[in-house]
Amino acid sequence: MKHWLPKAWQRLRRPSAAAVGNARWRVFAASCALLGLLAHLTLLPWFLWRGVPELVVYSLVTLPVYLLATWVFVFRPGLPRRWHFIGTVGVGLELAGQGALATWLLGWGAGFHYYLLLVPLVILFSPFGKPLQRALLSAAVGLGYLALWEASNRIAPVYALGADELRGYLIANFALVFVVVMAIGFLFERAATRMEGELEWERQRSERLLLNTLPAAIAQRLKDHPDEAIAERHAEVSVLFCDIVGFTRLSERLPPEALVALLNRVFTAFDDLADRHGVEKIKTIGDAYMVAAGLPAPRADHAAVLADLALGMVAAVRALREETGAALDVRIGIHSGAVVAGVIGRRKFAYDLWGDVVNTAARMESHGVPGAVQVTEATARLLGDAYGLAPRGELEIKGKGAMPVYLLQPAG
Repeated sequence: MKHWLPKAWQRLRRPSAAAVGNARWRVFAASCALLGLLAHLTLLPWFLWRGVPELVVYSLVTLPVYLLATWVFVFRPGLPRRWHFIGTVGVGLELAGQGALATWLLGWGAGFHYYLLLVPLVILFSPFGKPLQRALLSAAVGLGYLALWEASNRIAPVYALGADELRGYLIANFALVFVVVMAIGFLFERAATRMEGELEWERQRSERLLLNTLPAAIAQRLKDHPDEAIAERHAEVSVLFCDIVGFTRLSERLPPEALVALLNRVFTAFDDLADRHGVEKIKTIGDAYMVAAGLPAPRADHAAVLADLALGMVAAVRALREETGAALDVRIGIHSGAVVAGVIGRRKFAYDLWGDVVNTAARMESHGVPGAVQVTEATARLLGDAYGLAPRGELEIKGKGAMPVYLLQPAG
């Protein structure tokens, strides 16, 4: 029991995940319940000491209201909605009842009417009912407040208090209500700031995940126009396909976990190289890796940068083969030309490429040589004399006929 107050404080600072739906209300309600309970326990001995039996009885009868509200809002925020409704109604009625009863008994000058000013806050912050209904109910409380003031001017209080005693009650009640409002505001602001910070962190994490899937410009367009299909023609692009040679044999020899771990190391190395060269990773398909340069932003050296990337990929796989002893090798194919790039569909979308250049680049890979980079004549012309290009003759490519191809050598 002695740890309940620190635990309650932690709940106010960090609301439960169950409270996410109405997080701001839950923080406000929990603050009201806990502070109301503490205020109730403070006033009860005061009423006993000052000899006001009606308020002693009222405080004892309504004490379970704050115990229930504290239990619901602070310690069990995941309870069904009806419990939160009961707690809200209980706190609102108790505040109104105590304010009215104490004002009738001790007079307007004792300051108990200030508690009625808290009731509209409870109503307006609560998630129950429609906004107009809450506004009308709050207005009704305001009219009740005016009626209480009018009645107190016409009817003498039950207990006639001296000026000093009235002043003491007034100061104490004003201070108590002021402290409650300030504490609620402080806790509410702290919790709201923390939740907003966590939401911002989640937003940034989602943004990073999105940018891991899509180019930044495409991601922004999707956010601005989520229902619009994106398709753009890029006239000067190079596309690279890379495939792991003998992957089927590896999958038969290695346990699934070891196979995936090895593939992850290969593709992570490729990702690092793609980032270093500033090219766009399009996707992985099984053990195949697809990259493009010259999109979504055009660049004149699209063929050269993919040639450098391809040579780096061959070197990375060679180093990994020497380190692990695994029978790893790759075939790489590159072709250059025009493609259509974009995002289509509504679910699990991805940035993809379409066109003859894509198909031809894939054919360059599938008809390539293990441990080598095979390029088409279109790519070879763009590379010029900066790279060694060994003619491999003509290959019969499905749908294309005979095509002259070249094997890329390191830059000289």
